[in-house]
Amino acid sequence: MKKVLILANKIPYPSKDGSSIAMARMLESLLKIDGINITYGALNTVKHRKDIKDFPKAILDKIIFVSFEVDTSPNIISGVRNLLFSSRPYNAIRFFVKSMREWLLDFDDDSFDYVIIEGAFMGDYLPIAKRKGKQVILRSHNLEHVIWERTADHIGDPFRKLYFNIQANRLKSFEKNLTRQSDSIWSISPIDGAWFKALNKHTHHIPVAVEDGLPVKTISPMRCFHLGALDWKPNLQGIEWFLSQVWPLVIDMRPEAEFHIAGNNTPKHIKTQPHRKITVHGRVSNAEAFSKSHGISVIPLLSGSGIRIKLLENARIAIPVISTTVGAEGVYNHTFSIIPLADKPLDFAHKLIDLLDHPEKAKKIGLSLQNDIMTTYSMPSTLKLIDSAWPL
Repeated sequence: MKKVLILANKIPYPSKDGSSIAMARMLESLLKIDGINITYGALNTVKHRKDIKDFPKAILDKIIFVSFEVDTSPNIISGVRNLLFSSRPYNAIRFFVKSMREWLLDFDDDSFDYVIIEGAFMGDYLPIAKRKGKQVILRSHNLEHVIWERTADHIGDPFRKLYFNIQANRLKSFEKNLTRQSDSIWSISPIDGAWFKALNKHTHHIPVAVEDGLPVKTISPMRCFHLGALDWKPNLQGIEWFLSQVWPLVIDMRPEAEFHIAGNNTPKHIKTQPHRKITVHGRVSNAEAFSKSHGISVIPLLSGSGIRIKLLENARIAIPVISTTVGAEGVYNHTFSIIPLADKPLDFAHKLIDLLDHPEKAKKIGLSLQNDIMTTYSMPSTLKLIDSAWPL
């Protein structure tokens, strides 16, 4: 019997955003393994507050689950205090909370065979985790410092750019130490995995398992969409670039085209965009139904790291996708890609128009994407990789 403790900075269900989906798929993967006993501790933050009643009962009945309602929201005062009086990354110390620490300290030492830390932002729990577990696994969703570095590259304000670069440097040092001190690293991205491998030889690529879905029947003509939380800086930055640099080119050449935006916490300046065939839906109740009825998925990321979970979610139901190189990183690149990739506004616009003009071509791309992703990211292949990755 493997006794496993998982520590997460949010409750995995309902799985609406990329990190929640990644956490949920890992939990579901582990529950398919015989002889495993899971205790799951999750922060329930104000930003991602969830009702435990929405946690699937079939999964909840199989684990010991504890959540901690906390407010980890950033604010200017604590941010400035961190900047002036600490060398620690602000986005890590915010998640190191008293209630979870006290809960962990109540366990006897070596209570668990394995402790899985879901992401670097939970890294401050590592010293406690090493006492309470015989082996500690860092499951990396992203290289957080890379996200901050890339975000800084696209910021014009010199003071904000400086702040982002300072935090990126702190995160890089933090992630290096965390990597060296963990017994094993499970990276969802092979590209990130190479960075971890240079610091810890016990690094494994464990992809997010994807369950096959029913492919979309038809591609809605002259429609494209973006689905993703716009309170995550890389998503917002990408949408701002697409709306200002790409969409005007598209709409000038195809006035009948439509762009639909869905996701949590859409900021006011996006909601009040000049019409130009842009519809803002806000939060949608059924992401799959929305995706299947709005044509081509647009992933215009300029920053970020790890794997775009939404790319995998689109693939499972054969939604055609167009992306920047960063948006497809870890899955595709310019050497090999099932989907169109473009990083320049005019190139992106032309490739998107080609899909809008030819829905049958777009549908074929979606089906090829589904076939390719389900070969690499299927549950059986992920389970085999997990089985070989447990630290001894």
